[in-house]
Amino acid sequence: MAMMIEESGMKFCKLEEERLFWIEKSDIYKQLGEGIKTVEFIYLSKEENLLFVEAKQSCPNVANRDESEEKQKKYEMYFSDVTDKFIDSINMFATTVLGRNGQSIDVGENILQESTYTKGKIKFVLVITDAEESWLTGPKAELDKRLFRYRKIWKAKVIVLNKKMAEELGLIEK
Repeated sequence: MAMMIEESGMKFCKLEEERLFWIEKSDIYKQLGEGIKTVEFIYLSKEENLLFVEAKQSCPNVANRDESEEKQKKYEMYFSDVTDKFIDSINMFATTVLGRNGQSIDVGENILQESTYTKGKIKFVLVITDAEESWLTGPKAELDKRLFRYRKIWKAKVIVLNKKMAEELGLIEK
């Protein structure tokens, strides 16, 4: 059965339940309590890639972050938050797959099968609703830098998209 997740003004559609871990709404996340951050959801794509998807309405601009102390704080808070969400989510995923967090009906059965998630790549996907495509290299570079160790350990990629690009990939509804 296909599900739809609405977040940051976007409708992520055609998400097959057996390939989905709606981590943000899961029992596991709720049981862990405060101090843990997560992406919106984890999805096993048809290409067997494990997508850790975070959606944001906007993003601070790297080009003007040094204009004021307030902009520096907002920039740091934003990217620290997004980085923490990717890191906590991959850790929660790993501990869930290993059975350290118990069983959950929130995790799609295909995600839990080792043969499926070991084949593809891990991708940290940030979708920014209101962003020009040419501008996305700044947030990608920042996340590449902040997630360097995790990208290396997990052989993961960072992908930053805007709404239009996510539509073209079939991740969200037009």
